[in-house]
Amino acid sequence: MTTPDQPKRLPANYQLVYDVVRAQEPGLHAPAGDIFTRAKALKASLGYSTVYRALDRLCKMGLVLELHLPGMNAALYEQARSGHAHFVCRSCGRIEDVDCDVPSDAIHSFVRGRDGEVEEIILTVHGRCTACRLTAPEPAGERGGDRSIES
Repeated sequence: MTTPDQPKRLPANYQLVYDVVRAQEPGLHAPAGDIFTRAKALKASLGYSTVYRALDRLCKMGLVLELHLPGMNAALYEQARSGHAHFVCRSCGRIEDVDCDVPSDAIHSFVRGRDGEVEEIILTVHGRCTACRLTAPEPAGERGGDRSIES
């Protein structure tokens, strides 16, 4: 059985891309261009399309997570791990990992009465990070109710 740390055999270039993603600082979400730059520094002959194909395959294998967030021009990539969501600051754009598990009964309630099955849940919460809230309080009337969660 393969694990995120020891996937089944990958082509050398794909393994290099996976190693670059795994080497990212925990909680870092990088666009493909950044991953390409880091991988190319390790192997000068590496092509951009190879990195995209590698990321696609790694996502399909469940080793890498691809994030599509509103307001972002490009997908972001991180090493796949379960039990976390993402907090996106609407002011500065910072993305933070948040430990979070969706209970299985909640998952079943999402699809109850529908002909389908849940394969993946990617939860993203939007708000303002602590730093932005402290440096620039939100003007009155823009908040839309008290939905604040301390980050």
